[in-house]
Amino acid sequence: MIVMRHSERVDDVFNGWTKKAIKDGVYSPYDLNMPPSLPIKRPIENYSLDTPITVNGQVLAKMIGRGLFVLKKYLTAHAVKTLSQSKAKLRVEPALFENPHHYRAMPTLATKEERVQFEVDERYQPLIRLKDLFAKEERIKSYNSRLKDVLLRIAATTEPSPDTTKPLTVLVCPFHPSLPSPFSINGIQVVGHASTVDLAVGVLNPKQRQTTTDDLHRIGDRIPYCSTVLFRRQSSYWEPIPEALSPVTYRFTKI
Repeated sequence: MIVMRHSERVDDVFNGWTKKAIKDGVYSPYDLNMPPSLPIKRPIENYSLDTPITVNGQVLAKMIGRGLFVLKKYLTAHAVKTLSQSKAKLRVEPALFENPHHYRAMPTLATKEERVQFEVDERYQPLIRLKDLFAKEERIKSYNSRLKDVLLRIAATTEPSPDTTKPLTVLVCPFHPSLPSPFSINGIQVVGHASTVDLAVGVLNPKQRQTTTDDLHRIGDRIPYCSTVLFRRQSSYWEPIPEALSPVTYRFTKI
């Protein structure tokens, strides 16, 4: 199983971009790191809580996809899927959503018609509906329990198999030929948030731990965009494989 954080988001780099990038009612990017066009035709205010990724974000996601090919949020998952030459099915799972406490309102997500270009498996039945997630307040303990439950349920569907022709299934948080690999990557890729990666490492190993409020503070600094962990199933737990994917080194700069 592969668990990764989404790539660089436009709203993380450009504060207030949905208002600044509109001229005469038309999207007009004002920085070369902004996507030249928006991926889905819909009101730009719908992107305020459901943002696209930057140009750098696309490049970073594609580098991870290339790395996965060497071994083996919709845009991140789609870019990785494309560059890894995977025939993966993209499935949207609201249960992977980060703590709704961080949002002022429930995001307006892409409809089935709007996301058709990403080849989403619309027959997939999610474990929870987004509106049910936002219907009640969720504390850190409940967030831990929810992510632990969904990750273990996802992991339970990923059984070891000698069939390396079985395509990968990609589950994305609603906010992402088989792979030639020495590690049978014929199971699940989860694309979520920084906390998704941290929780996965915490709950999929023998000595389980919970993510605390202190852990979540500035967690994006410790778990950068597209951070990826590959897990190999052992008899009773999942083992992280540190050497499975080459690192990506880059510097933050502004020209």
